[in-house]
Amino acid sequence: MSSHLTLAPLSGTVLARATAGTASLVLAATLTSCSFSLGELEPVGEDAVAPAESTPSAEPDTAEQDGEGAATEDVIAEHSETEDAQNVLPMDASEALTWDSETYWLSGTGEALYRLDWTPSSDMTLDLTHSGSSNFIIVTYGADETRYASLVNEIGAYEGSVTLGDLPLLDGAEAVDYLHIKADGAWTIAR
Repeated sequence: MSSHLTLAPLSGTVLARATAGTASLVLAATLTSCSFSLGELEPVGEDAVAPAESTPSAEPDTAEQDGEGAATEDVIAEHSETEDAQNVLPMDASEALTWDSETYWLSGTGEALYRLDWTPSSDMTLDLTHSGSSNFIIVTYGADETRYASLVNEIGAYEGSVTLGDLPLLDGAEAVDYLHIKADGAWTIAR
């Protein structure tokens, strides 16, 4: 007795499953055989200086590897300095205008720095508006000129309120001494 095995063409769900299985295998093979390397870091910004051209050496050199380690440490140090610069007042404290205890609302256009002449509380709500089309950012700072938290960080026209007790202020709302406003249009702050 002889039997013949006949293969029928794949169709329907069997074909879909076979195609998906094949595609998965191809993707897995491709991803596991990929390799990449990090290139040279290039500076970004107005004060950026283009890196000098260098010729790669044919043999690995431990001195070059040490240099790469030093370069990495320099990048980490620069990153740390950038973070530190972002965590302190962006303007000199002597330029701060005073928000006195008798004034209940402020208005202005563009960037401003205010020193609070009153003590905020956790249950205090500030009403904020902005009529510009770009960023509207208000950041709180302490007496030591260290950044605390953002009251608002929105793009475009804005109208809203924020309760100081809802902010992540480690020392509490009472520790806020400065407000830095950055806006491209008219803004108001009311307490």
